[in-house]
Amino acid sequence: MTFTVTHDPANFAACLTHVGPVDAEEILASRQELREVAVSRSVRGVLINISDATITAEPVQIIDNVQGLVDELAPGTKLAFVSKAADQETVSMIVATVAHSSGRKVGQFHELEKALGWIRLDWDAAVAAGFVPIAN
Repeated sequence: MTFTVTHDPANFAACLTHVGPVDAEEILASRQELREVAVSRSVRGVLINISDATITAEPVQIIDNVQGLVDELAPGTKLAFVSKAADQETVSMIVATVAHSSGRKVGQFHELEKALGWIRLDWDAAVAAGFVPIAN
């Protein structure tokens, strides 16, 4: 498994980074570790960076794990995805499904810095700084 989970105190975030092929087993393991960091550190948001990854899990497995993560986080915790443009169709479907079903703030980004800024700032400050998600 090639993922790392870190706490980013400057941005009040728990960050998950996947590299290479990512199957359903890795998604589940990384989700559990991300949740542990997010809950223990009382973060404002979690970031999932798949910009250097290739997701091999089936869409339903991804959706189930993202929904599971959302259900395990504290109310109000933001969820940001960072991915390559080529991955946006699948990620968009996942983000839309999770956002619609959970009512949680979910943002999709191409740039890591924008995603972290969106987590760190309130909406007005994020907009002023240009940290706006691709899909709201």
